[in-house]
Amino acid sequence: MKNQSVKTFLLATFMLVAVGVANTSDAVDGVFEISQACVGPGCVSGDPPGFPVLITESGSYRLTSNLTTNSSNITLIRVTADNVSIDLNGFSLLGPNAGAGTGDGIDAGGRNHINIRNGSIKGMGGAGVAIGGASYLEDLVVAQNRSGGIDASSSFGSLFYRLVVWGNTGNPGVNMPGFAINYIMDSTVTSNNSGGVVGGFCSNVLMSSNSSNSCTAIAPNRCTTPSQCD
Repeated sequence: MKNQSVKTFLLATFMLVAVGVANTSDAVDGVFEISQACVGPGCVSGDPPGFPVLITESGSYRLTSNLTTNSSNITLIRVTADNVSIDLNGFSLLGPNAGAGTGDGIDAGGRNHINIRNGSIKGMGGAGVAIGGASYLEDLVVAQNRSGGIDASSSFGSLFYRLVVWGNTGNPGVNMPGFAINYIMDSTVTSNNSGGVVGGFCSNVLMSSNSSNSCTAIAPNRCTTPSQCD
């Protein structure tokens, strides 16, 4: 019961942060929409033509289609503002799955209060996602990216919830600093060849076939078989 209360508190806290990032001044229904069709002319204010889609303003953003690139060196979305929420809306960010490069799925490295949820990020030449601190990732599949899955190496106070992170190479599936408090919960992290979960705290996380894992387990502990996860 105590462990469930801690989990509930963490989720409630991060959901309050996520709700607080919306800025509705220039958005239809409070949300800026992004699609493959708008990449050519530019999708939102401050976004020049072509990839990456550049998010320069705090607010809520939502995909209305997949975003796809055939280059391992192209980043699909770059965030240069804090307090940004991105709803993938069930869609995917797709790279060529063809070798290492510099292109990330979402590059929000160094940015704080980033909320990304509800979709897939696969096959990028760089990392799937890069974020800064006090951020929240939920209901994501992050797979087969060539410079790691989730780069949270400069993150602090972030929560990763209900993720599937598999088959990433080059860097860990989930890379968190050992000195900062970050949590991954109720997730599956498998078959990442440069480490599964590195750093941070893990609760009810299935880890298997990774080259290594080094998170600090909190109850219910990390598990190596599905039957050990509740």
